Amino acid sequence: MFDINKSHLSFEDHDDNNVLTSSWTMDKIKRNDGTVWVMNHFFINPNSNLEAALAKEMPTALSVAQESDYPIWPLDPIVIDYFEKHPEFHKIWYHRPYAK
Repeated sequence: MFDINKSHLSFEDHDDNNVLTSSWTMDKIKRNDGTVWVMNHFFINPNSNLEAALAKEMPTALSVAQESDYPIWPLDPIVIDYFEKHPEFHKIWYHRPYAK
């Protein structure tokens, strides 16, 4: 699973043939206004289903934020789009853009 006490978390998913389907990392950083998780690039294998990969992996990101009580600052446009479409992420979204 994951250890919220670490400053760097790395996640990978593989298919039944042990082919990497997705990979992403989070780094815990201290900012002037508090500690946050920076969610870096979300790699998706071009042969994988993006929506399925996000549906499988994003609950883990939500759990990290909830268990650590630190918000997530997503940097990848794919993840930002996912956060926007899923209201359960709005409350843990650090630097969330204002609604249009």
